[in-house]
Amino acid sequence: ATIGVSIWAHMGFYALILLAGLQAIPKDLYEAAEMDGTKPARVFWRITLPLLAPNLLVVVVLALIRAVQIFDEVYVLTGGGPGTSTLYLTQYIYETGFASALRNPGLAAAASILMGGVLVVLTLIQLGIGRKNENKGKR
Repeated sequence: ATIGVSIWAHMGFYALILLAGLQAIPKDLYEAAEMDGTKPARVFWRITLPLLAPNLLVVVVLALIRAVQIFDEVYVLTGGGPGTSTLYLTQYIYETGFASALRNPGLAAAASILMGGVLVVLTLIQLGIGRKNENKGKR
C-alpha cells in the first residue's frame, strides 16, 4: 500500500520530465523513419529511447534519491509498523534524534551523513553509467 501511494504521489512529476524529453525530440526523425517504412517498435528502440535516455537518467536518479529519503507517506500510513517492518532510515533518524524519550542527536547525525554519502555514491555511479552509454552512442 505504501509503494502504491508513493508511486501515485510522485508519478506526475516524473511523467512531466519524460513528456518534456519527448517533446524535445525532432519530428523530422519520425517523419524520415515513416518514409523509410520503419516499424513502430524499431522507431521506439532506435529513435525515441536513445534520445530520451538523458531524461530517463534524471528520472532514475531523482526516484532513487526520493526512495531512500521516503518519510512522509510511510509515517502517515504505518508509523513504521507493524513492529519495525516499514521503518526506513529517514524515520529512524527522526525517531533517534527527535521523537524518542532517549534522544541521541549524534547517532541521528551520523546516520544522516551515512545516508547522504550513500546517495552521493549511487548518484555518481548512475551518472557514470549514463556518460558511458552516451559516449558509446557517439562512436
